Amino acid sequence: MYQKNLLRDYIKNSESRIYNDKIRVKLSKELAIKYDQGIYDNYLKKMEKCFDLINTIKIKYPAKSKPNLYIYIVPDDNYAKMLSIPETFNNGKGGGKPVGSVDLDGFNYAYGVSQNLCENNNENINIMNFENNVHELAHLVQGQFFNESSLLGEGFAEALSLYTLGLEEEFGEHRKALENLKEDQIFTAAELIVQERENTFGKDALLPNKSCSFRLSYISSYLFVRGIIEKIEEKHNITKQEATQYFLEMIRQSNFTNEWLIFDIADSLDMDREELLNDKKLQIKVLEGLANKSRRR
Repeated sequence: MYQKNLLRDYIKNSESRIYNDKIRVKLSKELAIKYDQGIYDNYLKKMEKCFDLINTIKIKYPAKSKPNLYIYIVPDDNYAKMLSIPETFNNGKGGGKPVGSVDLDGFNYAYGVSQNLCENNNENINIMNFENNVHELAHLVQGQFFNESSLLGEGFAEALSLYTLGLEEEFGEHRKALENLKEDQIFTAAELIVQERENTFGKDALLPNKSCSFRLSYISSYLFVRGIIEKIEEKHNITKQEATQYFLEMIRQSNFTNEWLIFDIADSLDMDREELLNDKKLQIKVLEGLANKSRRR
């Protein structure tokens, strides 16, 4: 069903602000007044810190581009429709997510966020919120290479923040949750693909009132993608940062989606196709590695 693109119209009539040499902000005339008063400064400092951390990996983007991060701040009264937030995940308290960008000097996706999340900020941020912000910005990185898969997209966003950038070392609550994870709570790649088709991806949470990192489908996707990145490291004797770049390029170069994409990954890494799609061996191996690491602490 056709629906008018409310965000596109909003951004076309918005004002622009240059936060720094990497970050641009777009928002309405009314919200721009608050920007100029410094009301969004704490929020933008936090996002800058997250973006700077991601940039330490030095991702090489297609066409050697160096995209800016665009943040679209939208009013609270219509944020869910503007940002296309599904009702399942809309708690009525505001939100943020990657949205299609209209700016050619930025990523394919901008980060759209409701004004209240930008205004109700202090200088401090806990590790769960920090990791979640890095996760969301990681989707912008991913969007330069592929967009087809929730399994690979959400898995990559988690793997980039928790594994490649090492935030799992600080995120003790998440590590503990994984230590207590039962095998029957892990979804196979095939099951996650079905969830995406049935629009049930992300509905079941391991712990209530937490970030998306604690949803079972996100955990399963994380374990899967991290396992793939670790396999790339092992096969090509490269660092996890280099393996992360390799993963992005591998998915970008594939002509397949869904189950066929998993088969293509398996072929690229000399793995068993059916095992990668329908088994949990890869994910369990990652969990065992995390448990061994935890015991050495």
